Amino acid sequence: MSQQSPQEHAQSGSSEGERFGRYRLRGILGQGGMGRLYVAEQVGIEGFSKVVALKRILPHLADSQHFRAMFLNEARVAARLEHPNIVATFELGEVDGNYFISMEYLSGEDLAAILTRCQAAGPMPIEIAVALAQQSANGLHYAHEMRDTSGKALELVHRDVSPLNIFVTYYGMVKLLDFGIVKGVTDPSRTVPGVFKGKYAYCSPEQLDGGVVTRQTDIFCLGIVLWECLTGRRLFLRDTDAATIDAVRGHEIEPPSALRKDVPRELDHIVLQALSRQRVARFGTAHAFSEALDKFLAGRSDRPTSRSIGLWLESLFGSDRATLKKAIAQGNEVEAALNRLPSFDGDRVPYGENTDRAPSRAAGPPGAARMPWSKKTTNTAAPAGIATAPIPGALNTGRSTPIAAAATAARMTPARMDSSPAARKSAPLRRQVVAGLASALVVMSAVLFIARSRNKIEAPVAAPVVTTATLKLATEPPGAQIFIDGDPSGMMTPYTLTGLRAHRPIEVRIAKVGFRPVTEKIELQPGDNQSRSFKLVEDDGTVIIEGLPPQATIYVDDKQTEARGPLVLSLGEHRLRAETAAAGVVWSQTVTVTPGQQTIRLPGQKKGAKPR
Repeated sequence: MSQQSPQEHAQSGSSEGERFGRYRLRGILGQGGMGRLYVAEQVGIEGFSKVVALKRILPHLADSQHFRAMFLNEARVAARLEHPNIVATFELGEVDGNYFISMEYLSGEDLAAILTRCQAAGPMPIEIAVALAQQSANGLHYAHEMRDTSGKALELVHRDVSPLNIFVTYYGMVKLLDFGIVKGVTDPSRTVPGVFKGKYAYCSPEQLDGGVVTRQTDIFCLGIVLWECLTGRRLFLRDTDAATIDAVRGHEIEPPSALRKDVPRELDHIVLQALSRQRVARFGTAHAFSEALDKFLAGRSDRPTSRSIGLWLESLFGSDRATLKKAIAQGNEVEAALNRLPSFDGDRVPYGENTDRAPSRAAGPPGAARMPWSKKTTNTAAPAGIATAPIPGALNTGRSTPIAAAATAARMTPARMDSSPAARKSAPLRRQVVAGLASALVVMSAVLFIARSRNKIEAPVAAPVVTTATLKLATEPPGAQIFIDGDPSGMMTPYTLTGLRAHRPIEVRIAKVGFRPVTEKIELQPGDNQSRSFKLVEDDGTVIIEGLPPQATIYVDDKQTEARGPLVLSLGEHRLRAETAAAGVVWSQTVTVTPGQQTIRLPGQKKGAKPR
């Protein structure tokens, strides 16, 4: 957030504020890459007033055709989106050559700030994480389904679904922000050429590879957000942009339960389906994603309500902060409330603006370190968590020393660290113990190094002990999910699994919708590099027809069948009909057969019914 100038501060502290067209600017909320965001009051006749958030394009960008096009495109797209889970846009206007967007003011917090608070307060409740993702999916589906005035699908894709662009109000509602980089799949002209859209750590593989961007791109990105809400850790973020991109493309995605034991397996499957790198294996629509999350919540005894979400958020940030933000929304003592808010902020990112458009960087691999979401952090460690350090006074031999391992061990947090209250209380003691061990290793390393230097003795280098194996899996057709010992790996065939345990059998299960699953136990020896290929067999479904006359003859795809009980049919569409000698065709219907069993109940038929 930028600092206010003395003039701006005086304006925000004034009861009148700066007049801007028919708005009165009451104070500055923040500044992003393209515009400055104000709390403003829309004034009208007979004492009418309404508090809004007003975004003005930055003066030095107003003359840029590209940035002006982005700003205006954001307004045009956002103005069409009217949904409870999308921030409402009221007006696009111009005052003395200055473009602005007027939108609803939201009293709440962005998800980046919420996740940062959860680092200290404890993990986000599972049900609340799912409820926030479900509301987000509802907003995305509405945008994806938008049509123009002629009824043609616009095929809008947000392309920047991240914690900074998901806002939660103190009334328990989720609002999607920043549709400024939204794109129509069939209209690439909607974005400025040559500008990367989105953040690398919240991108899908097809975005990074320059592939076609569809609604399932947003589903993948929302899957990242849900994974991070459940685990409290970053999924793909690495020390460098290149490493982050590599992680998005190929890092093994652990199920959330691997990092948080109380996450149910049912929820693991939902998250991993959204995070499938094979686009066709993800949920087909954001609505399907939302429905899966809704079904999960339906089975929970403590399903969140908007009130319970709002109260939880207030407990996280404090009632004083919540009261101030609600007061601003009501237009009560706006300037005084804005002046008090910074004392609650710390290091904050304003809602509605991503003030860090460049890709973020933070230390450590995913699942290893808890890292803030709401600000950029810097790290000088070597890539991939490898650290080397010279011993003071020693010759530079170009070799790393045991201090490297000590420094790495002291810096990194175990991937499966216990997040219980007892563990958090004992964390300072653990850090002291680790720091002491690291210091002892430093001293021992120095003594050992000096002794070796004086005696010119080169210690033999022991060959590394191999305890893992590699397994390459392929299927025909490809795109099947891979499960190891019953747990989803997050990978799809063809894929090479590395680092698998050796010396004892592992159970590999291959599953693809529409095909029968395949399970095989494979024993791997240390250093093995095995391959397995599976020919998948199409699955069957069972159709039970109730209400047919007992003497009816059943036809499947115009072929008579002798079946009198359940019909076992291949998956897909089939034409079914029933005939009797007396009445002819009594029933006809095209049925889509799915895995499992489905029942068709027929109403009574009149004699002589015509075919349908």
